[in-house]
Amino acid sequence: MKLEALEVFCEVARRRSFSRGAAAIGVSQSAASQLIAHLERELDVRLMDRTRRPFVLTPVGELYLKGCQEILDQHRALLEKIRRPQPTPSGSVRVVSIYSAGLHTLAPSIQRFMSLHSGATVRLEYFHPSRVQAAILNEEADLGVTSYPAPNRQIEVIPWVEEEMVLVCPPGHPLAQRRSLALRELAGASFVAFDRDLKIRREIDRAMKQRHVAVRIASEFDNIETIKQALEVSRAITILPTSSIEKDVQRGTLVKVKIDDVDLRRPVGIIHKKRKRLTRTAEQFIASLVES
Repeated sequence: MKLEALEVFCEVARRRSFSRGAAAIGVSQSAASQLIAHLERELDVRLMDRTRRPFVLTPVGELYLKGCQEILDQHRALLEKIRRPQPTPSGSVRVVSIYSAGLHTLAPSIQRFMSLHSGATVRLEYFHPSRVQAAILNEEADLGVTSYPAPNRQIEVIPWVEEEMVLVCPPGHPLAQRRSLALRELAGASFVAFDRDLKIRREIDRAMKQRHVAVRIASEFDNIETIKQALEVSRAITILPTSSIEKDVQRGTLVKVKIDDVDLRRPVGIIHKKRKRLTRTAEQFIASLVES
């Protein structure tokens, strides 16, 4: 039995998908299926119920998954001890991130880290905010990057950045000529909002309610990129983190205006599972983010 087979089984089982699990580990779907089938023959048990779509783990499969995760964690920790004398980190770090933070803030940091540490690899996947914490708890990733992170009994939070929030509008909007404004000046404006179940929407709504500001919600979306696209084809406004619109402002497709009377900020943090030993590479990656 090879560690590769255990790793493939864990990735496929955690993601409940042969295709996504195989892609995460860098093997073909066919190879992943064959490795797991060989594993079941060797163990003489069924680990997965393939008659259901998506497949589910059998009770034995659930037990085996937990044991395999412990074995792989111990093996990674052992490798880190062996490699510790090396001056630079090596190995891989699995990171899941909300799209806006990953695209605009995290990706450049990953490129910089990997250029400085040629032996290290950071594998980044983009998840919906509601999925980031679940991915960490299910051990689909070592680290998560998400907005408004909240620590609990299972999740450790490392504060990273606080992004200023600004008014954003298309160049032809009447407010586009302003350098700054008060939140009350948005009253009655057509507004492209985040979905109601997102923390960032609740924080923006709370700030407006405190100042008795009511806007007209033109549309609601669950991600920043779609909101920006909606602005470019309308005369609406919105409120977004500055980091997410820097390139758009440089291209002249969007305009940002500072909000004077409220300090709206979006905190972004790094999360990981408590009581899970991080590899030296993961620790070094966290340190590079915090120090940058």
